[in-house]
Amino acid sequence: MRRGFKTQAEKLALKHRSSFGVTAQDRLDPRLFLKDMGLIVWTPEEIPGMDASHVRQLTKADPDSWSGVTVKEGGRTAIIVNSAHPVTRQANTLMHEWAHIELRHKPSRADRSVGGILLLSDYPAEIEDEADWLAGCMLAPRDGLLYHCGRGLAAPDVATHFGISEQLANWRIGKTGVRRQLGYRW
Repeated sequence: MRRGFKTQAEKLALKHRSSFGVTAQDRLDPRLFLKDMGLIVWTPEEIPGMDASHVRQLTKADPDSWSGVTVKEGGRTAIIVNSAHPVTRQANTLMHEWAHIELRHKPSRADRSVGGILLLSDYPAEIEDEADWLAGCMLAPRDGLLYHCGRGLAAPDVATHFGISEQLANWRIGKTGVRRQLGYRW
């Protein structure tokens, strides 16, 4: 990750959360946030005209092969999220895809569907790391983690509060330094 990015991402997340009317301590609803940002959020089942066999392939036959994808068509941007995944993972996927948009990341590969829809994929590892970090900042900002953990909430409770996976809560608590900062209390 480029120097200073983590701090920049925390500030950017707090700015966006504040503009949306939520504090660092509050849960962010990714779907409502993205709708407010003018983005479309769909699951495969919600894509207009999507063939049932494709929906089955994406959600039943091979649900572990993908989490989300950003599609641009006619000036509109849609994020399609895997409905077979837990809601907590969907939250992270949605914010990860949004982070790529927000940070104006350029994929190393872009494909066009048979119908001409632009599908963006294959970001370099460093760019994926940035999207992961900003997504985490949006869902569980360091200031919010410090607040809740400082009042005795453990990772499972933090995860429930923010609507994220326990794995993401543990990752954020550790990587942000909150665990170390509050170590004497935990």
